[in-house]
Amino acid sequence: MNSRVVQIFDKNWEKKIMQKTLFVSILTIVLLALVGCAVSSTTPPVLSDSDQIATIVAGTLSAIPSATSAPSSIATPSTSDSPTSPDSFDLTVNGQLQGMLAFIRNDNLWVSINGVETQLTTDAISTELPYFTGLSTLSYSNPKVSPDGTKVAYLKNSDSTEARVLMVSDIDGKNARQLADDVAWILPKVEWLNDSQRIYYPVRNGIDSTAFSDVMMVKSVNMTTGDLLEHGQFFKRSGCGGGSSDVADHVSAGESMGTLGRGKIFILSPKNDYVMHSTTCSNGLGILNLSTSQDIILDDGNVSAAAVSADGMKIAAISGNNIVIFNVIGGNIEQTYPTVESPWALTWDSSGTAIFYSTSKSVGTRNLDRNVASEVFGISPMTITLRNSMLWKLSLENGENIKIIDMDAHELKPIFVAEPKMLVAVIENTNAFFDYLELGNRENLAEHYPSVNLVEIDLDTLTSSVIIQKTEQADYFAAQ
Repeated sequence: MNSRVVQIFDKNWEKKIMQKTLFVSILTIVLLALVGCAVSSTTPPVLSDSDQIATIVAGTLSAIPSATSAPSSIATPSTSDSPTSPDSFDLTVNGQLQGMLAFIRNDNLWVSINGVETQLTTDAISTELPYFTGLSTLSYSNPKVSPDGTKVAYLKNSDSTEARVLMVSDIDGKNARQLADDVAWILPKVEWLNDSQRIYYPVRNGIDSTAFSDVMMVKSVNMTTGDLLEHGQFFKRSGCGGGSSDVADHVSAGESMGTLGRGKIFILSPKNDYVMHSTTCSNGLGILNLSTSQDIILDDGNVSAAAVSADGMKIAAISGNNIVIFNVIGGNIEQTYPTVESPWALTWDSSGTAIFYSTSKSVGTRNLDRNVASEVFGISPMTITLRNSMLWKLSLENGENIKIIDMDAHELKPIFVAEPKMLVAVIENTNAFFDYLELGNRENLAEHYPSVNLVEIDLDTLTSSVIIQKTEQADYFAAQ
């Protein structure tokens, strides 16, 4: 058991964390946290000669470093008890989800087309406990449906390699083929160009030792011809360390939530003119222009969990107990909106006039029996935090915070909004898993491990219903 713990300390420790490795002793947590403190205090390297004010041009796109940003205005928060629903849209018809949903289940790739689920890969090799997958041989992750809904891109992960493999197939799983084998472990994301022909992804291109930063190259590959292009690079500080004995936190990180997950931002703008990315393993925000290869830091450590508006001209990000709106043209924060509680995840509505965000608060803690923890995990003690999570709507017109719904859940992540319906990923608490273990059960443990369920929420009736159970990293393509 102890030999497995040591694996977290090697140069690929983030690779292990992304695969949900849970063997984290108290000493591991302390040592990694100390490393994170040293790394986080390091000043990032200068990205270009124009460090006073930088202009990047891709159509009308330009940005300036956040140090020169204009002062932000402050919106006065207010709350009400019920949401409004100006539009009409159904995510489900007769109980079936409309559109296409690609997701991971038990390390394999699945799709759901209008509610009919199909498993696309079958060769994933997993261990009985999901958090042991750092020691497994093969898994799949990070699916992304093409803009035309005909293809799905995804990553194939082998524990014996230093990078992930980019795969693409038809939406029904046919014609699967490899496009690249150098996708970065520390930032496992892929993004489609609007024409559904080219896929963007990050590659680790060495280390800047002066700033303890990974050099991340952005590449793209043509799905049909295999043609590869490079689009410049950005810097991302890693090695923040940290650990948790709550297995739900590791599920959360895989969903790009929580401390480690929040730093895995790699989003192609709707106009395909820039990539928004994180600058550290937990926060910070930058923009890489795809025409000029110019990288601009919007914020170097105060924001997290960002989302781009439908027109690509604004970025919403979490900053403490606020949501801040960056104007992409100027690079400055144009508005700050106080929230009722500290948000965990967020997304824009289709009109660009509201933000939906989630919060989570502790309602208690629980310790796994010391003998059980030692027998099953090889470490003891093990503590989890039981949480209640809430979904909110923030109006960008008047700063009003509207509570939508609350759930017995570790965390929530809004995925898609078309009022009066929305799709939310719900990460389960770990208490049911502990119950199962303490009853003496040791078989089929993976079936009771905290999972992610996709839930449809009706914003008119404030009711919810589970659409798909036991998913990971779901990507939704709406059928309208």
